[in-house]
Amino acid sequence: MSSQQKSGAGSEAREAREARDSSWPNVLFHIHVHLAALYGVFLIITEAYYSTTLYAIFMVMLASLAVNTGAHRLWAHGSYKASFGLRVALMLAQTTVGQCSIYDWVLDHRIHHKHFGTEKDPYNHNRGFFFAHMGSRMLTKQAGYDDLAKEIDMSDLEEDKVVMFQKRYFWVLMPIVALLLPINFPVEYWGESILVSVYVAGFFRYCLALHMSWLVNSAILIWGLDPKARSSSDSNLVFIVTRTHWPHYHYMLPWDYQTGEFGTYGTGCSTAWIRVYCAAGWASELKTMDSAAVKEALTLAVDTGKPLVECLNKVGLEHASRIPDSHVLEFEKYK
Repeated sequence: MSSQQKSGAGSEAREAREARDSSWPNVLFHIHVHLAALYGVFLIITEAYYSTTLYAIFMVMLASLAVNTGAHRLWAHGSYKASFGLRVALMLAQTTVGQCSIYDWVLDHRIHHKHFGTEKDPYNHNRGFFFAHMGSRMLTKQAGYDDLAKEIDMSDLEEDKVVMFQKRYFWVLMPIVALLLPINFPVEYWGESILVSVYVAGFFRYCLALHMSWLVNSAILIWGLDPKARSSSDSNLVFIVTRTHWPHYHYMLPWDYQTGEFGTYGTGCSTAWIRVYCAAGWASELKTMDSAAVKEALTLAVDTGKPLVECLNKVGLEHASRIPDSHVLEFEKYK
């Protein structure tokens, strides 16, 4: 690339950054939500029933499961197919996050994947964890976002009646499912005070659920190793988390249901639950990569000169269509 081309690319990147201004309504909203959540923590320590705290944590875990196995692996990447009943359950649980509709979540995530690590990526990890995780949500959408959205094929979701029902009635469903019912539950069933329920089952739960959903796009900076580094990171995070290249693998083969959002492969809560869905007959056609497909893809790449990622996707999807659903009972063979 010539110096003029590099200069032009650099100026385009700077223009893309400068085009995103602070969205002050979003900034103020998140400040107030986090302050209210902190007060919820104070109430957990001083006043809330243990059952209310456990209930709030359970609801966060349920919301995270719906985002990971539903919005992310099922709808964004088509890692498996789900029955009507499972799709309804995942839709309702995802609504409790109170973030946005499944349709909008998937559209945003597919743009993120298509333009991963560039200035067109809404959550460009090259700008640091805070930007990828939260900071980008306090800015206006980048210039040309609508044009980027038009490039994304959303026909699969537009044919899903569950997704389109939620999209159409999101602002009716969300206040009921994400706010009124969760806050009323502790008050109704074990006599929690309204104040505590609002701040613990309301703001505290809502804030944590948002962060769990945001981690899908920023987790690569916590659990992912730098692919350019020749040795493991010397960060103090090694004492808390295990860093691997599996997050980068996800951006190569996003349809593999075994790739965890938090740096795992073949293990993890969400992957286990997808296997449970399948074993129970609620999910089918789980897509994953096996060693035979990797060998065939490597051979194809060498013989044809095509990019390895293209070959892995082509051969991997062909092999995935032949893997029986019963493999969830002997998954050790596919790890």
